[in-house]
Amino acid sequence: MSSYRTLHRHNQDDAAADDTAGILSDSGRRDLSSGQEKEPCPIFALEFSPCRQNPQQIMTSATTSILPRSVPVTPGADSGVYRILTSSADGFIRSFKISDKSNQKNEEEKSRVLDASALSLNLKEIMLMSSKSEYPKSKEDSVISLGSACLSVVRNYVGEDEDAGDEISAALRLDGHFAIWRREQQKRLTASGTSSDSPMELEKRQPLIVKPSVEFQVKGTTGTTMILQSPQLTGFSKHGIVMMVGMLDGSILFVCTGVAIPDSRKCNEASQCSAKETVLDRVGSGNSIPMSLATHPFFHLIFAVGRKDGTIDVYSSGNCRNDEVYGNFNRIHRLLHHAGSAVRALSFTPDGSLLISGCDDGHIYIHDTSSLHQNGSIRLVAAILKAHRGFILSLSVLPDCKRFLTSSADRTVKVWNAGTPNNGPLHTFDGGHDDLIWNVSCSSDGKRCASCSDDGYLQIYSCQE
Repeated sequence: MSSYRTLHRHNQDDAAADDTAGILSDSGRRDLSSGQEKEPCPIFALEFSPCRQNPQQIMTSATTSILPRSVPVTPGADSGVYRILTSSADGFIRSFKISDKSNQKNEEEKSRVLDASALSLNLKEIMLMSSKSEYPKSKEDSVISLGSACLSVVRNYVGEDEDAGDEISAALRLDGHFAIWRREQQKRLTASGTSSDSPMELEKRQPLIVKPSVEFQVKGTTGTTMILQSPQLTGFSKHGIVMMVGMLDGSILFVCTGVAIPDSRKCNEASQCSAKETVLDRVGSGNSIPMSLATHPFFHLIFAVGRKDGTIDVYSSGNCRNDEVYGNFNRIHRLLHHAGSAVRALSFTPDGSLLISGCDDGHIYIHDTSSLHQNGSIRLVAAILKAHRGFILSLSVLPDCKRFLTSSADRTVKVWNAGTPNNGPLHTFDGGHDDLIWNVSCSSDGKRCASCSDDGYLQIYSCQE
């Protein structure tokens, strides 16, 4: 039996109406169930959280005072829990908790439980793009809003502890408004923890309304291209977490978020950093509009830009030290294989050996970048022509560095083997979405992937081999 299976299909509007009795906020509760059919709300972007999730953890938020109580834990228990964030046309960011409902402890037996009954998906938070906005209490209170077209999530920690670090998420609205949320590191409890709530009761807690901890406006952005630089990649920086933003003049803007990176070398949790909106560098002005961004997984000195005219520019700052890279970026390659067709999908493999790209013509090109950081060399090693029958809108590489996923306007998600791409896709997920699929993302353990679409649905898949 194929290990590639659709596990869950979920309408996020139905989550609000059917899975909850209301929304918990400072202003009280409201009933979301109107019983009226409405137009689907497109989901533009989604990201799995890179932070480890555990059902025996205290859920905390820096922007709310409502804290669930502790739950007794079983030391060493396998969590099987994921957190995924979505960005929608209604201007709200939603976070969901995905958990395995199977009680089977044997991993081989678990892998055979591949249907919707094996998963539980719960709406946990609704994140507002502005501290001045409120979540509508009724359909009549809803207002037309600019959607958020891109989303980025990182773990704010430099070190070897896989459990440490706050979750920092950022969203970019189409008008250039940025919102950033900080979710505190999840605290583990001891086996002596007590609670009057059962795990099932905790699952039924109403989603929280969360306002941003940082927000600001940048003029001239594309509104569709943005990523946070991961602290695991940059190391400790006096500038804090830095954001890369695509601009209408063809440049990539490096902007400070105002979020400090804790300096674990000094055990200092109150690190200082550059002020939000501080511009550190502007790279590539005068070129075609950026459509996609990818940073090298080991060297934040190297990044690639996919552009509207089909070119891919690769930049490097040479041998500069961490905080000296800004002002020293130079273009070292321009790749022309997609010429004339916008490159919306672009990613390095997690080991940095390949750069994979997809364009509006449906083609995929794979470049060898294993020596890029040493001698600047890059070469084409494979091409998949007409990999999709429509625009390739996103691309996500699995942690095994061998497989990658693509989503397309042809309403399919495909799984590919980077080593044998011309043998065709390993699997095609089709028939699940009724409209173009904006984004696909995989979890950090490679066991789950998810897609989102113009049809308003979020789909979860199994990607275990």
